[in-house]
Amino acid sequence: MDVALRFGLPLLLILVGAGVFLWGRRERDEARAQVGSKGGFGGPPGTLDIGTEIGFGVDGPGPDPAAARPKILAGLVLMAVGALLLVIMSVWQLLS
Repeated sequence: MDVALRFGLPLLLILVGAGVFLWGRRERDEARAQVGSKGGFGGPPGTLDIGTEIGFGVDGPGPDPAAARPKILAGLVLMAVGALLLVIMSVWQLLS
């Protein structure tokens, strides 16, 4: 039980952190894919907003790509804390 607690908790933190990190990355990628696809009339060539006007089914500039930053950062912090705990617990196991 002691070994499961020593190594299970850090591994769980790493896995949860990786999940939150990947969730944030997916949201950021989805938001970046929509940047420039909504907006006013006569956008730059290649965008999807050419010929649309604000107020006619267009909600504005689209989602903010930086909105997923807290999830990405939280995932990285959880993975770092889990990795640090894993190293500390491994050294503690070796020395005791």
